[in-house]
Amino acid sequence: MNSLLWLLWAMLLAASVSLTRNPFYLALACTALAGVWVAVDGARPLGRPAPRLPLLAGAFLLPWSTLVNALLAHVGDRVMVRLPPWPVIGGPITWNAVLYGALTGLALTAVLFGMSVLHAVLDRHELLRLVPADQRVLAVTLALALNALPAFASATRDVVEALRFRSRRRSLLALRGGIPAVVYRGMEYSLALAEVLEVRGFGARLTARRRWPIGSLLLSLGTFLVIGAVLSGFAVVLVLGFACLALALALAVRRTWPALRALAWSRAASVAAGTLLLASGLFALGLRLPESDIAYSPYPVLRWPGFALPVGVAYFALVVPAFLVRGSAR
Repeated sequence: MNSLLWLLWAMLLAASVSLTRNPFYLALACTALAGVWVAVDGARPLGRPAPRLPLLAGAFLLPWSTLVNALLAHVGDRVMVRLPPWPVIGGPITWNAVLYGALTGLALTAVLFGMSVLHAVLDRHELLRLVPADQRVLAVTLALALNALPAFASATRDVVEALRFRSRRRSLLALRGGIPAVVYRGMEYSLALAEVLEVRGFGARLTARRRWPIGSLLLSLGTFLVIGAVLSGFAVVLVLGFACLALALALAVRRTWPALRALAWSRAASVAAGTLLLASGLFALGLRLPESDIAYSPYPVLRWPGFALPVGVAYFALVVPAFLVRGSAR
């Protein structure tokens, strides 16, 4: 699979788990994601493992989301316990709030795991070549910003090792002396990166010809119209918004067509593309099926969630990359 397909897979995962709190669909998505994570961590197609940080973040985020929502949302018909009339957290603690907080934490954890998989399989150079010429400065800037977190983590590890060599114990005093060192390393890295970009003429215009950002304008206009149509309920505005988004997508494909043709479209990539397209269609169909119950909520009455087989297939289809990932030549 190439980087474009992995990016589309991550976008479909994030959109699908963010738009539902149905425990059946979230369970299918998390099962599929676990299979992909194990396959990627074992194969390591680019030679790097999937980060373990989402494991720790998920172990903290899930109980934290459950606890906070249970203490702040005093809504629901299934009362578990009643707290005294304390400020903010006082009142009934309901099973409805506990369930909604747990499902929200599960959805956020799934998105974090998806980003972890994307970090292990995404070829940044291949993805940057797909960016149109008039958007490459913005894309490189975004890539540099995303690279700041690994640089910060590396600086932190170096400082911790230096403190260990000096026989410093883990205390507030050692932490007080390590923070300025990490900040200094970050400033040094930023200045060196800025000098390299300045020497290479980053962001300089080679020609005086300027083009109107028609694609960006259409994308912004289409997004604004779609959101306005969803809030107002005007079907004509919704159709116009989707037309603007489709035109912006067509312009982006036209600009990146040579780079798209240069991607490695193997049989596995074709299978993955077809599966993602099918899953997207089934998911869009599920938004219109009332029995799918994608917009499930345990408020105000706790009830059994609905389930539609096409939507369940769409969520479980996210596991397909686990069977198509290949190991690196190590």
